[in-house]
Amino acid sequence: MMPNGVTVDPSGNVYIADAKNYAIVKLARDGSFVTSWGSYGIGPGQFRNPEGAALDASGNVYVTDSVNNNIEKFTNAGIFITSWSTWNTTNVLRTPIGLSVNATGFVYVADQGNQRVEIFRSDGTYVSSFGGLGSNLVGKFQSPFGVAVGPTYVYVSDTSFQSGNITEFTKTGGFVCAWGSSSLLQPAMVATDNASNVYVTDNLENDVVKFSACSDTAVWISGSTGGFPGQFNSPVGVAVDSGMNVYVGDSNNFRIQKLSAGTGGYLSSLTYPRPGMFSSPYDDAFDGLGHVYVADEGNNRVQMFSLAGVFVLAWGTTGTGNGQFNAPVGIALDHAGNVYVADSSNNRVEKFSPDGTFITTWGTFGTGNGQFYSPFGVAVDSSNNVYVTDYSNNRVEKFDSSGNYIAEWGSSGAGNGQFIGPIGIAVDGSNNVYVSDSSNNRIEKFTSSGTFMTTWGGFGSGNGQLNFPGHLSLDLAGNVYVADTYNNRVQEFTGSGTFLTSFGTVGSGNGQLVYPEGLAIDNSGNVYVSDTGNPSGVGNSRIEVFAPASGSVGGVTVPVDKFALLTVYLGPVLAALGTVITLIILANRYRCMKPATAVGNCTTIPPFPARR
Repeated sequence: MMPNGVTVDPSGNVYIADAKNYAIVKLARDGSFVTSWGSYGIGPGQFRNPEGAALDASGNVYVTDSVNNNIEKFTNAGIFITSWSTWNTTNVLRTPIGLSVNATGFVYVADQGNQRVEIFRSDGTYVSSFGGLGSNLVGKFQSPFGVAVGPTYVYVSDTSFQSGNITEFTKTGGFVCAWGSSSLLQPAMVATDNASNVYVTDNLENDVVKFSACSDTAVWISGSTGGFPGQFNSPVGVAVDSGMNVYVGDSNNFRIQKLSAGTGGYLSSLTYPRPGMFSSPYDDAFDGLGHVYVADEGNNRVQMFSLAGVFVLAWGTTGTGNGQFNAPVGIALDHAGNVYVADSSNNRVEKFSPDGTFITTWGTFGTGNGQFYSPFGVAVDSSNNVYVTDYSNNRVEKFDSSGNYIAEWGSSGAGNGQFIGPIGIAVDGSNNVYVSDSSNNRIEKFTSSGTFMTTWGGFGSGNGQLNFPGHLSLDLAGNVYVADTYNNRVQEFTGSGTFLTSFGTVGSGNGQLVYPEGLAIDNSGNVYVSDTGNPSGVGNSRIEVFAPASGSVGGVTVPVDKFALLTVYLGPVLAALGTVITLIILANRYRCMKPATAVGNCTTIPPFPARR
């Protein structure tokens, strides 16, 4: 999720333009999910980059799309009403960003590419425009971004690095004043209250600033760079409700923060992950009973699905309390089905029952025994001992199932048994331990006590080479599957490191990957890949499932290719969850492992489980 625009209705419902998931999300006053609508595309009710959101007096919702270059209008339940992008043969919207609606239904749009503000009636009929390319100090724009209509005046923010980047106009576009250069670096959206105070998000300073109109002196500045409450990472949207609460779209922290309009003090945070929606799914694990658990890192939760991708349950919220998370990035299960989660930014491991009931936690920040500095991977052996990759301490720590420290191994370096950023970890049937040593671009194999056995890999994009490997998993035959993250593929090796095959190319199509981080394998050999996306949040945010080298899958015969894409679960599109997409055969790349002289199909396996 990436909240750009935000607006609030008189009942306290919050509407969010979620650019990452191509959706509008509606939350109740208490932050509970109400509804959402939208999907990726150019048709009615679809988006490619929703930026701004605004409400009229009747509760209709208006949304700007900076890539589709249009305005879409909906009821407050998400029913599409109309859209517009042009108003004559020569005038078209070019990168519309912010918008606001006045009490009589006129819609003001920051038309960034045309350096002006456009005014429309509620049905999209063009009324007038003002601005044009030039200095803010005389009522012109370089890069208008946000617009807010108050009781008397209109306020426009300009993201350019110049004097007077907040401008006040009359409602017909008459220039009044400009200010803001001494307190703002790169203003984003703007909001106003009934007393004509002006609130501006600063996308580079990572704060929110309150002004009295036409005054360059800030009333207050709230926030700093970071992910803790009251801190921001690229704030964009801002809105003020009738109770004088300020809502801020903290886009790269994937949340809405609520502040006091009077003081700028932090009040609370709202997150809005829909069931089955992902934001950087980082790792996944199979329970042996027909369920896949996903560490949904950006949403700070764990989600559970059937093998057909049908959502079952989820747990976790943002925080430091029991059962809360701050960047869950690794997940594993023991033989009783208990779930262990590497809660990376909280520097701990949390243990849950199969239904998400909190059991225990262990770990604090540090370098001592049982402490962590960004734990990433977690694995469980046949005796229910728990192994954790301690990423920034460059080691592996071993615990019993209650979190009691047993041992550790590793140090910083490139020698045998050393690590630079260990991420993935897995244990085979003999309790040998495999670790993905990310910045050394290799896999290392150890005994359960940490004795070094072997290593393989090396930097590159050829067969058997790796570029920042992420999580790894083993199949029932003991073969090792590695998320070769920066090569946008998965590689398969024997337990001794012999290369077998690879699959995946960069992209968003079926069978393509963008920075895959995690993977799990079910009892039939199907491979579940966390198609995570890059650190900037750009990617697919989905789980892809690949079938193994064998014949009939879901009633479709698979030729001699090693892997075929079986189904795709699109995180941003709730309606697509569990939908089995047409089987894609990745021809001429992933060969079935049998003699070259063999012809025909591979051995038939049972069909993939039907959707429930």
